[in-house]
Amino acid sequence: MTRVPWPKDFPEAFVNAQWASGDKQVPTLSSHPLYQAAKGERNIEAAIAIIDDLYTRECVLRLVDHVESCGGKPKIISPSCQPGDSNNALAIGYAQWLSHEFDWDVETEVFQEKTVSRDKSNTWTRIANRCAFRGEIDKGASYVIVDDVITTGGTLADLRSFIHRKGGMVIAMSAIASRDGRPQKIRLGDDTRADLERFYGNDLGKFCYENLGFSHECFTDSEARAVRGCSGYVDLGKKILRARNA
Repeated sequence: MTRVPWPKDFPEAFVNAQWASGDKQVPTLSSHPLYQAAKGERNIEAAIAIIDDLYTRECVLRLVDHVESCGGKPKIISPSCQPGDSNNALAIGYAQWLSHEFDWDVETEVFQEKTVSRDKSNTWTRIANRCAFRGEIDKGASYVIVDDVITTGGTLADLRSFIHRKGGMVIAMSAIASRDGRPQKIRLGDDTRADLERFYGNDLGKFCYENLGFSHECFTDSEARAVRGCSGYVDLGKKILRARNA
C-alpha cells in the first residue's frame, strides 16, 4: 500500500520529552529507571509510570487543543504487532494514558507486520524498508497516531497512509520523546521539497515510485533531507539497494 501525500496544514508531532541528554539533571526517556522494564521487558505498567513522570502539560494541552479544533472525538492508534503482544509497550502505554485522561478510544484492530526491526536501524534502512500494517479502520473516524520515539517519522508516515487508504483520517501525531524533546516536523516541508526538486530534476517522482513505491512528495521531512544529502541518482540508488539487502 503506497503512501499518500501530506496536506499543507498537517501539524508538527507533539513531543513531551527528550530521548537522551548529556545533562544528568534533565529527565529523559532513555535514562528513566523504568525504561528497561518498559522497553526490554514489555511492561505496560512501567510504561504508563514513565509517561506519568515525563509528560508535559504544554505538549498535552497543545495536542488536545488541536484535536478539539478538528472537531469530534478521535481514536488513538499506536504501532503494535500481534493481538495481545506488548512489543511496543511504551507506545501502547502512551495510547492508554491518553485514553484514560481524555476519554479517547484506542484502536485495537490494526497491527504492524514485523518484517525489519526498526529500533536500531539507521536512516537508510528505515527509508528502504517500509512498514506494513493489517486490520480494519473505522471509516470516517479521526485518528491520532502515537509512538514512543520519533526518529525519521517513516513508521508514522506509513501508518498514516494505511489509515487514509482504509477510509480514516489522521489529524495528529504525538510521541513520548524525540532526540531534542522539541515538536517534530513530519510533513515534508515546502522548502525541503523545493530543494529536492531543484537538485534532482523532474525524474525524482518516477525514480521514487520505482525504487520505494511512492512519490517524493510522500517523504517525511527527515527522509527528504537524507535523500538531498546524496550526490545524485546513482548514489541514492546504491544507498537504497544496500539498505534493502542488509
